[in-house]
Amino acid sequence: MRVFNINKAVGLASSGVEYAQKYRRDVLADIAGIDDYYVFTDYLATNPSRFTDRLGFERSQVLWIYNVLTGRDTLGCTLGVDDFIAMIKQPHAAPQVAPDHTDVVVSGSAVRYRIQTLPGRLVNRVEIMISDQLVSVEHYDESLNNIEHFYQNRLVRRTFYSPDGRLAAEQFYRPGPEPGETEITRTVITPVSPLYDSTIRAVRRRPSSFVGDVVLEGRSQFFQYVFARLFSRPDDVVIVDRALDVIDGIYPVIGDHRLYSIVHAEHYDLKQIEDGVLLWNNHYENVFTRPDLVDGFIVSTHRQQEVLEAQLAGRLRSEEFSVACIPVGVIKEPVGRPDYDRSAIVTASRLADEKHIDLLIRAVAAARKVLPGLRLDIYGEGKRDGLLAAVRETGTQDCVRLMGHQKLDGVLGSYGLYVSASTSEGFGLSLLEAMAEGLPIVGFDVDYGNRELVEPGVNGELVPWTSDDHGVTAIADAIVKILTAGSLDDMRKQSLRKAGAYTAPNIGKLWERLLRPEQMC
Repeated sequence: MRVFNINKAVGLASSGVEYAQKYRRDVLADIAGIDDYYVFTDYLATNPSRFTDRLGFERSQVLWIYNVLTGRDTLGCTLGVDDFIAMIKQPHAAPQVAPDHTDVVVSGSAVRYRIQTLPGRLVNRVEIMISDQLVSVEHYDESLNNIEHFYQNRLVRRTFYSPDGRLAAEQFYRPGPEPGETEITRTVITPVSPLYDSTIRAVRRRPSSFVGDVVLEGRSQFFQYVFARLFSRPDDVVIVDRALDVIDGIYPVIGDHRLYSIVHAEHYDLKQIEDGVLLWNNHYENVFTRPDLVDGFIVSTHRQQEVLEAQLAGRLRSEEFSVACIPVGVIKEPVGRPDYDRSAIVTASRLADEKHIDLLIRAVAAARKVLPGLRLDIYGEGKRDGLLAAVRETGTQDCVRLMGHQKLDGVLGSYGLYVSASTSEGFGLSLLEAMAEGLPIVGFDVDYGNRELVEPGVNGELVPWTSDDHGVTAIADAIVKILTAGSLDDMRKQSLRKAGAYTAPNIGKLWERLLRPEQMC
């Protein structure tokens, strides 16, 4: 059985969705007879292995849709900067080297090559400029992967190449509805592409220059063409992690294959309930309105399962939908550390506005009035400016550190307490990771992950959510309460106990029951 996990994108500051896929990969690897793949559909301006390697994915499991189209494996960058410069035939000035790029200016010309580099002076991509106008961008792995073409600094076309250097496909674009966005207008697939099928003609008007090629109009036809050939075995299973802008390319070709939709976040908008009418989160609206095309929804907490089942039951017959609860988080056996520092607290997430990390900084400043030695380390990447401003405003430069993106295995256990100010956790992967190393949790009393993982007074505290200074005070008071009580060690043991339910063997049984029910009877 092959399991295709469909996601839009992946990046350096990966979200909980990508980490959920990482944990799923760990679980599915232990289920005999399942080969799992991770498909990314957005155009990625950087080699995808740069991102997926950091998450621990095997490159053979990573399927970027454009590599699928052109028959390329997911490969790392191997072309050196000096090797690329040697390929420039025109006379040029001495290269100008910067930490993350090298510039080469063609002598007596307005042409400039900006070589964006990776560690080891490897070529990531090459931007070709004439005067200050961007003309094209070349992207490399072990050879030229694709070229972006620009007109008046606007993307108009991309060309994609097979491993032996032949043109496999072209894609054309127009400006999208939002500034800086582009939309796919047409994809032309040449006979060089391994997915080429001359019997398909999804074309209303084909220019004569395209005769013999497959021409696809718009994004949906492009996705449908690739997915129809990717899902080629009768027992293939498709799991969609981000349905928005993807699912309409899957519905027409899913056939008899099983299709599941993961619900990673709040699935409806509490602020948009008008006259008793429930409005779905637009990321999930499509799958909720066509449940007949989905074999099941997968949520991470029992509370969300209960809420979603009740909402769907108000619109559909029970046999028309199925909701399974499979936590996205997976851990090894929980292990605590006796040598933790009770004055050091920690949080880990993307540095995004919805995580409210600035509130944590202000809460630490308030708690230090009682605990003057208190320190906060913040792990993750994203928007730093607002957090640095909050540090300056509160005068916490000596006790708040932005630690960047790091592997946290074995690191979290050295802290006394984990804190979170997020109000939108579908599960809370970082909370589970902290619990697996024995940390109590302080957070807001909100659905869904906080209430699933934190038992107030047992392995942490949950406080009422408010968007004003009351929230700061509540978090600060909870920090002080836990760190000054004599029950901190007991709370750490309780976190380890609760985390034990999320080991790979336990979560693996849930996945096996879903994917291979005949073997669980």
